[in-house]
Amino acid sequence: MDEFYALSQVTITIAGFAALFSILKPRDSQWTDLDKLNLVRFYMMIEIACLISIFSFLPVILIGYFDTDITFRLSFGFCFVIITLYYIYGTKRNKRYSGKVSIGGVSTIIILTIGIFWLLFSLLGSLNFLGNNYKTNYLILLFIFFVMNIYLFIRLIYFTVRKN
Repeated sequence: MDEFYALSQVTITIAGFAALFSILKPRDSQWTDLDKLNLVRFYMMIEIACLISIFSFLPVILIGYFDTDITFRLSFGFCFVIITLYYIYGTKRNKRYSGKVSIGGVSTIIILTIGIFWLLFSLLGSLNFLGNNYKTNYLILLFIFFVMNIYLFIRLIYFTVRKN
């Protein structure tokens, strides 16, 4: 289960760097739309990093109580439920900050598409349609979520350090 520990550590490290980048750029007294968008990106990065860490340790904890099949199916199911709720919350937050769901244009559509793929993959894993490679499939699921976090991190860096 060392892969889960490593993924969790890398994710939290990236979230820490995101926190540094979010405070590097001096802010004016007025918040622009780009500042609000970067704030949402930062929130999402921290939330996703915490979720990846929780989901990384979930099978490690559950393996002590259940066999491998049940452990990973429960982990997939828990991911599906939590991410569905997070997906709904995220779209409502976007609408609250900008008045529309796609606050970043194509960037938000990419994130929403990755989220839908992630939800489908977790649902298929919880229903045992992905085969018997439970650990590998669960790592793929977490890696998809990790890629979304890296994408947000790159976007946050780009819009934080670029000149207006």
